Amino acid sequence: MKIIYVHHAMREKGKPPSQLDDITSLGEKDAGLYAEIFNLVKDNGINIKAIYTSPFLRCKKTSEIINSKMKVPIFEEDRFNEFGSEEGESWVDLQKRVRLGIKDIVAKYNNEDAVICVTSGVNVVSFISLAYKLKPSESAPFIGIVSCSPLIFEITNENFD
Repeated sequence: MKIIYVHHAMREKGKPPSQLDDITSLGEKDAGLYAEIFNLVKDNGINIKAIYTSPFLRCKKTSEIINSKMKVPIFEEDRFNEFGSEEGESWVDLQKRVRLGIKDIVAKYNNEDAVICVTSGVNVVSFISLAYKLKPSESAPFIGIVSCSPLIFEITNENFD
């Protein structure tokens, strides 16, 4: 199935960064552009069934704007929280947590389906490692992702073997 990873839209920087950081007006415009794009994608045969979002405000707002045209169900996925949101969590633990969220999503849908996952940039390593069937690792790089940028991955149950 297609997993469309989307980094949340540009956020207002809190002091310190917070789960309640909002998105900027530019972030709203970017998410609105992706609402148009994903609606066209859906209209052209990509069977987008749902959006899964981190419960962080910036992710939820990005999801809602993207969904303004598509009108698919939005589900909050706690396992898509950022690194450090779980007390004492290691880099490998984060990767495992995010992968479990993805595994449950993949199990729920058919291989012809697609879902959008809106989360923070730090979590993209889990999506990439699954796509290439790599194991969680302390040496997995932290990869910076531009705000509101989508990446499409083909992930099936076989990626978890």
